[in-house]
Amino acid sequence: MIALGAAAAGLSGGCSLLDQESRTQAAASTVPPTAAPTTSTTAPELLTPYTVVRGDTLIQIADRHGIHLNDLVRVNNIADPTMIFVGQILLIPPPPDPDAGPLLTIAPATDPVLPPLLPTTTAPPITAPGSG
Repeated sequence: MIALGAAAAGLSGGCSLLDQESRTQAAASTVPPTAAPTTSTTAPELLTPYTVVRGDTLIQIADRHGIHLNDLVRVNNIADPTMIFVGQILLIPPPPDPDAGPLLTIAPATDPVLPPLLPTTTAPPITAPGSG
């Protein structure tokens, strides 16, 4: 108890129980960092707010804004795309750049060479019991 009282008295008197290195680190951490200028090579993605009205569906909202349904669901972190509410505010991402081309291309299906069909053996005819 005496040690605790002495430590409290030392702190209130301006003394520190921290060693020199700890005091330097503590003093350095209290200095606010200077704001470095940020440079960006790409324009930030601007999201437009939209308030859901009665009768809206996500697919209608996506079509109205020229975006894909999956982008609308992803940006708004929607767990169930069938559940939106009147008054809910959705963030609408910008439409894709038409000059950028498709984001995903799927190669056309190729016809694999199938093995020839071999004749199958036929099972003997099934006769009803007692008809023989």
